[in-house]
Amino acid sequence: MKIAAFDLEIAKEIPNDVLDWQTISPLGITCASVAHSDSETPSVWQGVPQMTREECRELVGGLQDLVSRGYVLVTWNGCSFDFAVLAEESGMVSECAELAMNHVDLMLIVTFTKGWFLGLQKALEGAKVEGKVKSVQLSDGSTLKGMHGSKAPALWERGEYEAVLTYLNGDVVQLLRLVEIIQRDAAISWISGTGNRQRVAVKKLLTVRECFDIPEPDVSWMDDPPTRQQFIRWMEP
Repeated sequence: MKIAAFDLEIAKEIPNDVLDWQTISPLGITCASVAHSDSETPSVWQGVPQMTREECRELVGGLQDLVSRGYVLVTWNGCSFDFAVLAEESGMVSECAELAMNHVDLMLIVTFTKGWFLGLQKALEGAKVEGKVKSVQLSDGSTLKGMHGSKAPALWERGEYEAVLTYLNGDVVQLLRLVEIIQRDAAISWISGTGNRQRVAVKKLLTVRECFDIPEPDVSWMDDPPTRQQFIRWMEP
């Protein structure tokens, strides 16, 4: 199976108190990356100050081309974020919806099985994979520690393109490694906040469409559990 791990970075910062990013959209896209299971070098799309609509449409076409060539697209929370942002920026809503529904969103497998969200860092740590990039070198030679995706928009605006791309490429490369381990172990594993090992069995990499066949968990104990509809509400009927 040929895997293509996909992720993107946005142009607008999302304030910590914003619970729904769509209330402050459009977010814009500065860059996107795909790590391929049969190539050592990720493919990158980028634009300054951000990707134009035409460049975003080219990105959609690039992802469609990968699918036509037999790659399985994989993301972490791509269904409700990356593809939703790309749909808005490209104007290709139906095309992005088709890509989203037929790709593998690893976080969605966990959320639909357990009823709660799980961060990529937790899954990487559970698989004993090198975590997300935590420090990047800036153009003046200094090192920025504590790197996080929330810092990417401001860094890109300052012209620190290589720093952002280093962070982004690290995400897709590690995501690709995570997929390999999930296929090997037939599970997604992590350590909970209380120190207990958790796991979700993954007999096969389910597409988003197939995830809707997962039996719904009991979330009656949760105050505000995520609904399945919220992941696809951006799609056209």
